[in-house]
Amino acid sequence: MASSSGQASKLTSKGYEAYRKAPDQMKGAKPPQGVEGAMQLTSPSDLKVAFEMLDENKEGLLGKKQAREFLRCAGWCLSDDELDAMLLNQLKASTKQGTIAERTKWNLRMLMDLLEQNHDRDNVSLAAVQQALRRLANNRAKISKDRILEFISQDQDLSEADIDQVLGAVGMSGAKLLDCEQLAAKLLDRVCNPPSVLEMHELDRDTAERCQTVAGLS
Repeated sequence: MASSSGQASKLTSKGYEAYRKAPDQMKGAKPPQGVEGAMQLTSPSDLKVAFEMLDENKEGLLGKKQAREFLRCAGWCLSDDELDAMLLNQLKASTKQGTIAERTKWNLRMLMDLLEQNHDRDNVSLAAVQQALRRLANNRAKISKDRILEFISQDQDLSEADIDQVLGAVGMSGAKLLDCEQLAAKLLDRVCNPPSVLEMHELDRDTAERCQTVAGLS
């Protein structure tokens, strides 16, 4: 009965918030240094959902790119190279011939073991993200949205719509000039506290309403 009532409590807003914040549920990365609170939505069931969403071919396995994205779903805010090093630092796969080959696929259990192995490893820090944004802004206190778009277009597979969604999620939608320290703090807070399904629905609705307003002015 206790288990049943515990499950039922997640159906209420208060019960769901308590479930999100329960420390014994969290299996993801440590919160970024300088950010208060726990890394939410990283329980085994949350991470299983993330794995299944990334496993588009339903093989029960993720390639390196998808495995890297899984680690980011678990809260890791590290570079691609650092995440790849984490993935490849596991025991290499043995082939049928007995030779050692670099692993190219990971199942859910392997990735959960990897999270456990790195449970005490430090994540990125708030100060490091603030410094990176200021450096990108040529040592200014504020950075333009255009400068961010220029940077991500070089190396990242992100569009202006993606950036707009991110800024909307941190409450800075519509801003053309962004305070580096505030943006870094809000980004990392959202990493620790991802938007709920309801919040994302509201963000999408607001975006649609802005588009309708602009279209009406044209």
